[in-house]
Amino acid sequence: MAYAGSVVNPPLPYIGGIPGGMTDGRQIIIQGTVPFHENAFTINLMSGSSLNPQSDTALHFNIRFNENCAVRNSLQNGSWGSEERTGGMPFQKNYPFEIIILCQHHHFKVAVNGKHFCEFRHRIAKHQVNTLAVISPAGQVSSIRFDGPGASMAQPAGGFPQGGGFQPAGAFQPPPPQPSGYPGAPMMNPPVPLVTPIQGGLYPGKMINISGVPNPTATRFTVNLQCGAYEGSDIALHFDVRFQAGADYNVVVRNSCQNGSWGAEEKQLPYFPFMPNASFDMIVLVEQNQFKVAVNNQHLFAFSHRIPFQRVDSLVIKGDVRLSQVRFQ
Repeated sequence: MAYAGSVVNPPLPYIGGIPGGMTDGRQIIIQGTVPFHENAFTINLMSGSSLNPQSDTALHFNIRFNENCAVRNSLQNGSWGSEERTGGMPFQKNYPFEIIILCQHHHFKVAVNGKHFCEFRHRIAKHQVNTLAVISPAGQVSSIRFDGPGASMAQPAGGFPQGGGFQPAGAFQPPPPQPSGYPGAPMMNPPVPLVTPIQGGLYPGKMINISGVPNPTATRFTVNLQCGAYEGSDIALHFDVRFQAGADYNVVVRNSCQNGSWGAEEKQLPYFPFMPNASFDMIVLVEQNQFKVAVNNQHLFAFSHRIPFQRVDSLVIKGDVRLSQVRFQ
């Protein structure tokens, strides 16, 4: 899968074009939080960008806490269709959520926090949809991503390039489909320490997405790509965030460990992207000769392979951090 880019921490209401429009296999992934005092959160897939009067809306997904349901509907020529309300209420106030909207031939499929929630049959031709709107007076969105066929976006300055260097080097086998039917279904709010197998192994083009918040009094946390899940396994990439650990202050140390011996540390960075109690989104991209890491959509560093990436089978995250999601793509 080509990296499709993302919109990070957009102000709400958010109204933006859908790169390439809606086609079979297109996914829109929205991560955010609804605070305690908010009662509604709306996602619209529209055939235009007007909110007043509102453009035709192929999918109106309206989370209503005061009614304890998530309503689905459509709007055409100013007239609302019939509401669909089945499925219960998968959202909780003040808890992170992830919504995946998957476009298929006859319907949209919606997953919430890695679990299938509903289907909504197309009432308006999907090829007419060109705009995403996210509306909430006090809600927060940490990221919006467009994945799937034709989803490439213009890259914000400083992020990973979309052409050339960020494309997979050579052919590779895609990961197996997830049981939920949504590619790359995430782990939501996993415990720390986290030790988990890497679905499908590593190959050029594979991405690991990690979202979390360092603890308010954090001193350090660690992300390891390991050749085994046990203590003492070889580590192909040791990513150690040190807020204040010994002589290190606001440093990200990169290293590898083979047969119990650590290699040379790498510490140089263009900036330090982490803060205690502030959310982050981190992407590790596997390339043929190196790992590339971005934080909050900004390239941070590259780390040349010292251990063949094909040996890596486990992700370990430990230390002073709370995780909101981990996803393999």
